[in-house]
Amino acid sequence: MKDLSVQNVSMVYELPRGGSVQALQDVSFDLEAGRLLTLLGPSGCGKTTLLNIIAGFLAPTGGAVTLGGDPITGPGQERGMVFQQGALFEWQNVAQNVAFGPRMNHRKKSETKDLVDGLLNTVGLTGFGDKAIYELSGGMQQRVALARCLANEPEVILMDEPLGALDALTREKMQGLILKLWKETGKTIILVTHSVEEALFLGDKLFVMAPRPGRIEQAYELPFAEVGLTSDPRKLKASAEFIDKREELLSMIWGMEEQIMGHEGGMS
Repeated sequence: MKDLSVQNVSMVYELPRGGSVQALQDVSFDLEAGRLLTLLGPSGCGKTTLLNIIAGFLAPTGGAVTLGGDPITGPGQERGMVFQQGALFEWQNVAQNVAFGPRMNHRKKSETKDLVDGLLNTVGLTGFGDKAIYELSGGMQQRVALARCLANEPEVILMDEPLGALDALTREKMQGLILKLWKETGKTIILVTHSVEEALFLGDKLFVMAPRPGRIEQAYELPFAEVGLTSDPRKLKASAEFIDKREELLSMIWGMEEQIMGHEGGMS
């Protein structure tokens, strides 16, 4: 298991017609292996930009990211990504989608089949291997995306609003699945969300990011993810401790949004 280190990461986007936008400024943190970090903040605070830098999809304009001491300079198998939309191959069935990574790594067919069968069982899709992607609900497609990510055996799983397109009930069920996978696999997970409740429930560590330029405004160590593994999630979310922390975060983010709107109003 490898620790992740983000040191003084900045990102400046040059605009086509001149000028620039600073998406991130001097973001630094160390994340121990096996943690579940949620990133929360108003739109435009650089959450997805930071995730894409860790994934290796973007090169920062300043600073560095390392995993286990090795610099991240591009995409790599030790980091897996789950997007808001599953980004699945519509022309392949469920099992073929999950098997894509192992096939590219030239693993034996029998070994790959056992791996796929095991992962489909883990995400609750036993018996769905031969189904077409279009036959699945949104929640089931995200289960396939999770299984496909796990098939590559990454050290770190990066999730960009993975539950954002789901209905409320399916979203709650998927939150439980993410906690289950986190505990059973021991993977490091970094999850971007706009939902305060989701960030609190899933993150055993939570960063609130402030915009313009994007930076970590507040860091929290939270008990709810561990408690949620064995407790009724609805009762947990209705507890006084959870509600108090939710209101604290909502007030913080609402204040940021008000500042953004005020700034934009002054600029117009």
